[in-house]
Amino acid sequence: MTSAHCSWLWGGAALAVFAASAAPGMVWADSAKLILYALHFYVPSLNPGDHAGWTVLARLWLALTGFLPAAYALNLLSAVSGAVVVGGAHRLLSVWGERPSAAHGAAAVLLAAHPVWWAAAVAESYAPALALVMMGALLLIRRRGVCSLAAGVCFGLGVAAHAFALALIVPLVVASRRRGWPALAAGVVLGTAPMWLALWGVPADPLTGYTAGGGSAWWWHLSAFLDPLRMGRGVVVVAAALLVAVGPVGLWGGVRRICDGGVSYHPAPFLAVGVLVVLAALLTAYSPYRLHLMVGFLVVGLVLVAPPSLTPRWCLLHLALQAALYGGAAAAASVAGVEDLGVRQLPGRHNARYFLWPPKAGEDSAERYARELFAALPHGAVVLADFNAGAVLRLAQVVSGLRPDVEVIPTAVDEALARGDVAAALAERIAALRASGRPVVLADRWPPYYPLELLRALGYAFAPCGPGLLVEESSASQ
Repeated sequence: MTSAHCSWLWGGAALAVFAASAAPGMVWADSAKLILYALHFYVPSLNPGDHAGWTVLARLWLALTGFLPAAYALNLLSAVSGAVVVGGAHRLLSVWGERPSAAHGAAAVLLAAHPVWWAAAVAESYAPALALVMMGALLLIRRRGVCSLAAGVCFGLGVAAHAFALALIVPLVVASRRRGWPALAAGVVLGTAPMWLALWGVPADPLTGYTAGGGSAWWWHLSAFLDPLRMGRGVVVVAAALLVAVGPVGLWGGVRRICDGGVSYHPAPFLAVGVLVVLAALLTAYSPYRLHLMVGFLVVGLVLVAPPSLTPRWCLLHLALQAALYGGAAAAASVAGVEDLGVRQLPGRHNARYFLWPPKAGEDSAERYARELFAALPHGAVVLADFNAGAVLRLAQVVSGLRPDVEVIPTAVDEALARGDVAAALAERIAALRASGRPVVLADRWPPYYPLELLRALGYAFAPCGPGLLVEESSASQ
């Protein structure tokens, strides 16, 4: 079997695993937000959190898969992208001259790596961004001007899909043929158009209604998500995430590679390692909420520089062991009574299973939450939500046409948190809405975001309203 056939085989195996793992509908937070962006074609934007390149790719994908529900179709986009990453890495390493055992080891590690598998099961920007990097790298090998142009488009769109793709792209571009640079540069300019076109104006964010796609969004993003004080703990978290993603068999394959000589076939190995070190340092200070996915860029970069050497039998053992480790970790967390993992709790979501077990084929907590809340809301209600729940509610209104009479304010709680005194900020908003005669409902009951006791002290009472709470005046204040 030729190396090209093996690459297709690895890609096909990855597609089977990732497609079977794909969530059946919408999931929480960023995934719901991105689907909403795709449906509204929210471009251009310079805000790195808007992932404008992903929006362009998602719209093209929706045009091909219009017969499927939008949320499921975009979850499948990530599955296909993950397969491109696995098969593309195998092909790229084979063309660079790596031994078959190294190409097989790289594909096996990427197929079972927690951040890659997880991101390939839901509508997120990570897998498509990595797939665009792989496609660009493969095109860059060909000695044609049109291929350099296409590679540039892939690289540019990859950066527009997720800015961290730069860590993989920069070494590849620097090592490319100088004669192909003009076409490559033209392609990059074209590929990044979903971002730089924002210099001439940006549309309103379809989720929040705010105009936040300008260049100043970069400074807000850095100040909001980067904190040097996190670096000490972040080093441990990032290192642990990398070790889990590579796994014990992958580490053994790395040791075997070193024993076999350890030469890197990456076109710019030292620069690649340097850039990855910078990215790792950045991640140690980054907000931990998406860290379990962002580590995927480090895993892919390390595999391209130094792929582990594994025979097919060891590859199969690695895949089985990684799946057992993820499932075992989720079960152990539940048995130990720490299934919430100390992070945001959402109605119906089992955090340990959600975050530790990559497949999302049975994940429907967001869908159930939206339907249960909308079914319980009084006519003309206003729902005060945080981003996690609010994005799901807004998306449910768009894709399912649920409760057009209801107004969802998806970042009301986030804005209250930013003011410092959450209860006072929410009470002020509740008072203004109730004065207009509209029923007000809190989207959730999680105490850190919805301080019910403090709101009761300010004169409010609460009645159950599905998974939310209907705000009423207490009898003492009437």
